[in-house]
Amino acid sequence: MTKSTKARNHNSSKFQDVLDEITPLEMEQTKVKMQIAARIEDFMKARNWSKSQFAANVGKNPSEITKWLSGTQNFTIDVLTQIASTFEIELAALLGGKQIQVIYRKEIFVKSMGVSNSIQLTTPYDDGIDVYEASLLKSQGIKSTHP
Repeated sequence: MTKSTKARNHNSSKFQDVLDEITPLEMEQTKVKMQIAARIEDFMKARNWSKSQFAANVGKNPSEITKWLSGTQNFTIDVLTQIASTFEIELAALLGGKQIQVIYRKEIFVKSMGVSNSIQLTTPYDDGIDVYEASLLKSQGIKSTHP
């Protein structure tokens, strides 16, 4: 008898019934847990840490790390914070989300271009694009010289 390692498609009504019972929320929760587990494993690999080394660094038993990496662990915020701290990263990085950069200071520069009646407004954040042309300049009946 030869053993096949190739994936096979199975169409089973019972299996489909089980899948149909899973709510979209449960699917999303499972997906997030698995993504967090994968991120933890990625950070471990980046530091060349085994499960035992990571367990020692985070102060847990290796068996608990195995549960975390299974993708079924329901993490608390405290545990996630502890893991992020161990990796010396922000919690957002562990969750895989992009960190939002908040800009507290914004400057607007107004330049007068010769004797014409046009004004070009630019900010240091828009690479010279006149972001105010549509709202400010047109409302005042002024034409921009910006292409």
